[in-house]
Amino acid sequence: MEILFTDPYYDSPTPEMDYSPELIQHLSPYDTEVAIYNTDVGHGADCPAYLVQIFSSVDWSNFLTASGAGVTFLLGKRINENIEAWLEIAGKVQKLVGKLSPYRVDENAATLLAMGELQDRVSIKGNIDISVQIIEYSPVPWGKFKLDKRPDAMYVITIKTGESAHIYGIKSNAKTVFNHEFGLGWYDFYNT
Repeated sequence: MEILFTDPYYDSPTPEMDYSPELIQHLSPYDTEVAIYNTDVGHGADCPAYLVQIFSSVDWSNFLTASGAGVTFLLGKRINENIEAWLEIAGKVQKLVGKLSPYRVDENAATLLAMGELQDRVSIKGNIDISVQIIEYSPVPWGKFKLDKRPDAMYVITIKTGESAHIYGIKSNAKTVFNHEFGLGWYDFYNT
């Protein structure tokens, strides 16, 4: 998972400081194996930032495939076999975003934010299907990583749980701009 944080010491009266040790200290309660890289963000790539790769021990390889089909794995187990572990990570991501206010998050973080919001409203049990559509705004040519190459995006996340589908729109700034719930029964189709 990739998360971008801007440099709080940039353009301030405080002497040039390296924010990465402080950032590691803030992130260590969530994950002890955090990797941090210097990068630049902004439409002119003129704002120093730190790209954080967090939860590296999680197998993200099949979490969100290019086609959007959501076959997910956590430490070798299908998400449907280990939903509690995914919800635990979702809770950590919710706390991290609430406490540290990152500049941008990737689609994995946005999906976990949606799962966390959904878990706050309904009980998530059994099989779930997840799909994500990424709508990019002005990709840039200078980034070294996935998130700093396309920092501005809208993630449209669909989570099917049992009898209903939940559709979230989460911007890469971690703000939910819409969420809707739809029944999956034939009678729901005709009644809505």
